[in-house]
Amino acid sequence: METADTEALARQTRITLARNAATTATARRGLAVSGAAGMGKSTAALLIGKRHEKAERRRLGRADDRSFAPVVYAVVPPATTPKILIQAFANWLGLPVPQRATAQAVTEHVVGVLRTLGSSLVILDEAHNLTTNRLAGAEAASTLKQFADRLDATFLYAGIDLPATDLFAGEMGRQIKARMIVHQMRPYVIGTKAEREAWADLVLGVEDLLPLAAHAPESLAEHAPYLWDRTGGSIGALRAILADAAIGAIIDGTEKIDRRRLEATATDYASEEHHLEHSRQEQPPRRRGLKRAQ
Repeated sequence: METADTEALARQTRITLARNAATTATARRGLAVSGAAGMGKSTAALLIGKRHEKAERRRLGRADDRSFAPVVYAVVPPATTPKILIQAFANWLGLPVPQRATAQAVTEHVVGVLRTLGSSLVILDEAHNLTTNRLAGAEAASTLKQFADRLDATFLYAGIDLPATDLFAGEMGRQIKARMIVHQMRPYVIGTKAEREAWADLVLGVEDLLPLAAHAPESLAEHAPYLWDRTGGSIGALRAILADAAIGAIIDGTEKIDRRRLEATATDYASEEHHLEHSRQEQPPRRRGLKRAQ
């Protein structure tokens, strides 16, 4: 499913990959997908990875070549040390890591394998877990920078509010920011006609994915404002409430979603807070009672 964010991110990824492929003497550029929780950062990053994988296999005629891996994906664990960070890549590759192996040794092994596999896009998810204000975190960030410098690959980071995290702070953060393009993913708003239409298109796009036998196509368009109120414009919350509503409709045999079904479907706590706050703002202020003249 295409959104304005995925379109913009896909375009910027293609530009960055082409730029890095033509550059050999200067530091390669990276990409960062940032935003609050539930904005679809990981989903967008994985979509970019899948598309790049297919495009590279098609371009090079290596569709079924298992010795070729254009894309590598790893998740930054909390309280990351250099060895744990590199081990995340080793785990994705299926490489055994001896217990007594040093971070440098594991890095050498991983870099060698990625070069052999022809990896050109490295996705690092949950990048906000990479802190630099502690010794271990600072060493992990330094290891990651050296790791990126040694690979002919573009790095794509995804995480919560990355510009405000330790990753972009301090001396190491200044070096990372100097070579990073940040794409901010924000919740949808419905203040203008164009914004309302964009949100309605998103609702209909998610609706189209629901396998409901008795559901009338595009019938959720009229409920788009209500769904924005329930989700706060979060694509993750929208997908969750419609998926749960669809599951409920399948379980009870109605096979359709209407307003009653939506009202009976729970959402995450952050969305509930937004709904309650928005409801309070829409309620007219109560008039104070007038005192009777004595």
